Order: sequence, then structure tokens, then C-alpha cells
Amino acid sequence: PEQQKLIVGAEVALWSEQSDTVTLDKYLWPRAAAMAEVAWSSKTDSTGHVRTTQEVVQRLHDQRFRMVGRGIGAEPLQPLGGHY
Repeated sequence: PEQQKLIVGAEVALWSEQSDTVTLDKYLWPRAAAMAEVAWSSKTDSTGHVRTTQEVVQRLHDQRFRMVGRGIGAEPLQPLGGHY
């Protein structure tokens, strides 16, 4: 917590040896959305409610739906109907 104020950003890596133009959208954007959730969202919401995995999964599912609607072939982060 003391050093948290020193963090100015975050990044997502994708090994180029394991990807190409066909798989780029499939792997990169869902993982980037998940990383953004972790990097920029606090553990609690504005009311102090601790965020649950179920709430996060729903937001990430919605984000993937928006990506697919824009023509990005984003892979689901979990199987359809899957639960954590």
C-alpha cells in the first residue's frame, strides 16, 4: 500500500511468437480488459462494497460483447455459463 502511489501505469504483454494477425484480437483485448479491471479498479466500489468476482465477470462479459459488436474477435474469458 505504501508503494502503490508510485505506480503510474500498467501493461499487457502478448508473446509475438505465439500470436499472429488472426489471433491478436482473440487473445489481447479480453486480457487487456481484465488487466484494466485489476489495475484501475479498487477492491471496493464508491459505497465501500467489496467487489466480487461475479460482478467483475459480468462487466468483462459485457465488455467482450461490445468488442464483438465492433468486429473484434474477442475470446470469452470463461466458458459460457461458467461460474467461479
